[in-house]
Parts: sequence; structure tokens; C-alpha cells
Amino acid sequence: NLKIMKKVIYLIGILSSLMSFLGIVFKFFHWPGAAVLMATGFLSFAFFFIPILLFSKFKEKDFLINKINYSVGMILGTSLTLGFLFKILQWPMANNIMIYSVILFNFFYIPLYFVSRIRTGQLKYETITNSVIMFSFGCILLAMFKIY
Repeated sequence: NLKIMKKVIYLIGILSSLMSFLGIVFKFFHWPGAAVLMATGFLSFAFFFIPILLFSKFKEKDFLINKINYSVGMILGTSLTLGFLFKILQWPMANNIMIYSVILFNFFYIPLYFVSRIRTGQLKYETITNSVIMFSFGCILLAMFKIY
């Protein structure tokens, strides 16, 4: 069961990434079908790949706080992915979806990640480094949005 699930995860991940990439290439060259390829790739990533990945993560033996942390991160990653899709295809609400996703990432997920992992002595340096990097990238993303 676990081997089959991992193969399905890899297959869906590769196909959704490939469709997203091809959609972006089609968009660059203004070829027909770009929007369909991008939407299919992004949506399959957000609504198939991420949930299956979360399901497989919950099958592993791990602490509940790590599972919650992982789930929150994946949900915020999914919402940011959808925000990017909305922005690229010029659909309404794109900025709102992306801004709220990044704000929640910076001020909810990163503190949750930091507090849940800093207690373990061996992960202290890695946790601090990852938290600083994630916060920096989140701030850079937030700075790129028009907020007015």
C-alpha cells in the first residue's frame, strides 16, 4: 500500500509540474492552450498532490504537533499556489489570496514551526536557520504585492 501510494504521489507530482511548466512555456510564446495547461497543472498540484502527500504524512508515526505543522504549511502552500494561478491568469482576488497566504505564513506558520522544533536540542541550529530563511522569503513575497 505504501509503495503504491508513493508511486501515485510521484506520478501526480511529475504530471502536475510538467503541465504547469508547459502552460508557462505556452504563455510565454502566446500559444493556445496555455491557460488550460496551467490551470490543470496548478489545480492538480493543489487538489491532488498536496492532499495525497498530507495523507501519506499522517500515516507515518510522528508527533501530533509535527503533523499539524506540516498540514498548516501545506494548506498555506496550496493557497499561495492558487493565488499565483489566479495572478498569472488575471483572475479576480489574486492579490488578496496571495497577501493573506503570505501574512499567515509569516505570522502564524513560522512561529508555529519555530516553537514546535526549537525544543529539540539537535534541531536548534537548523530550526533557527530555516525560520530566518522562510521569514525572509515571505517578506520578499509580501513586498512584491500592490497593497492599495
